[in-house]
Amino acid sequence: MSGKGSVMVGLTRVQEEFLKILESFMHGKEYHFPEAFEEIEELYQMAGIHKMTAAVYEQIRNDVLLGRPEYAGLAGAFKNYTMRDVMMQMQRADGFLRIYQKICEAGVRPLVVKGIICRNLYEKSDYRVSGDEDILVRKEDFALCDEILVAEGFQREEPDTEHLPQEIPYINPQNGVYIEMHFDLFAEESGAYGHLNREFADAFETCISEVIQGQKIWTLSPTLHLFYLLCHSLKHFLHGGFGIRQVCDMVMMAEHYGADIDWEYIYGRLQELRMEGFWNGLAEIGRKYLGFSFEKAHYPVFLQKEHVNCDHLLLDLLDSGIFGDSTMERKHSSNITLAAAESGKKDTVASVKASLFPGKAYMEKGYPWIKKCPWLLPVAWGMRIVGYLKSKRKNSKEEPGGVEIGMSRVELLREYDIID
Repeated sequence: MSGKGSVMVGLTRVQEEFLKILESFMHGKEYHFPEAFEEIEELYQMAGIHKMTAAVYEQIRNDVLLGRPEYAGLAGAFKNYTMRDVMMQMQRADGFLRIYQKICEAGVRPLVVKGIICRNLYEKSDYRVSGDEDILVRKEDFALCDEILVAEGFQREEPDTEHLPQEIPYINPQNGVYIEMHFDLFAEESGAYGHLNREFADAFETCISEVIQGQKIWTLSPTLHLFYLLCHSLKHFLHGGFGIRQVCDMVMMAEHYGADIDWEYIYGRLQELRMEGFWNGLAEIGRKYLGFSFEKAHYPVFLQKEHVNCDHLLLDLLDSGIFGDSTMERKHSSNITLAAAESGKKDTVASVKASLFPGKAYMEKGYPWIKKCPWLLPVAWGMRIVGYLKSKRKNSKEEPGGVEIGMSRVELLREYDIID
């Protein structure tokens, strides 16, 4: 345990400034670089892997453009990337709101989660970009929703709808709107987190509406939505990890809805699901680095005392990128952490086996021919292992491989009491 005055060890100067910039963006405060800060390029790269380039540039543009002429070239790249991101975000938001209105006019009320709901929490919402919109739909409403989307030019990326999967992606090539239609919030077949669907069984009965750009949007209740953001982050944590943006969203949602959030209910469920250590770590990151206001969030006194050591969790999420995909090694490590989460304990042999011999569904992503020739799965395993060994020799300097990352992240699961 670490008290309120604990000092974070291990953060680089760029990471420290990155967190300060995000905190200023979240709360509408001015930010200025400290003297002699020269790691602009590293900051640009970090903002990129966390999909916060526009937000970061908006906070630092005066310093970079006016006070740092030596970085004119990089500032131009920063600016161009931001302008493109913001313009595309505005276009996608407008396109999504129009198609959502058509669906609602047909008598269906899909629940919008994350995405535009989270962006609307920020003062400069278009600078908190997101690539897709997630909607939760009752299965009996699928046919009508699908008909409307296809008629409006959306292309369904999952052609087989006879047996509805957990989600179906749709893309509109005209305006770039990407929608994931969910029938469950989590993959039911997952032994690590499929059970979380039961936590949202009454999502439609307890939903609320918000008005965004003049359009009524139906979404989860404040309590369920914050709880969902936490569960969604845990899902990615059990894969390759998740980034700082998700913590920013949770802090913003907690402060925005404040008294409307039933904290005692949330914490009771977290304890039942062995997630309270995970949340306490995130809350501590929010408190120490992102300006999480307990007062605005109406955060209970008994929870304010739960200060856990958040150092290792923070370093992991800063390294992971937006959804744990900062490196291929980290992506490969997800099989190890998933195996540990499914068994509920650390099992080195099972974890390494899961990493070297993933299931058919996972292997199809890199070897699509397995779909037509499933009997060749062992061949794909062999190719994968050979590729891993070649990559390991090529990057053998000091960079950890997928197995090393996976095993260290299993220890992280144990540290926050997610597994034994």
